Amino acid sequence: MSLIFKLPALILLVSIVVALIEAMYFLSKDHGDKDKVRVVKALSIRVSLALVLFILLIVGALFGMIEVHPTL
Repeated sequence: MSLIFKLPALILLVSIVVALIEAMYFLSKDHGDKDKVRVVKALSIRVSLALVLFILLIVGALFGMIEVHPTL
């Protein structure tokens, strides 16, 4: 794998973890208030980033940037 593929994947992974930590922080600070939707927004961002990472991995496999090893 080249650096041009590894760097965006690593940035996406770190962003996913940061969004998850942010959602946990908002969950503890909002105390279940219905008016506060920060937890939902943070989790929506996390899911969106995970989908982008999944698509990046699929595209990388299709274009040969990732070597897929078949299992026996």
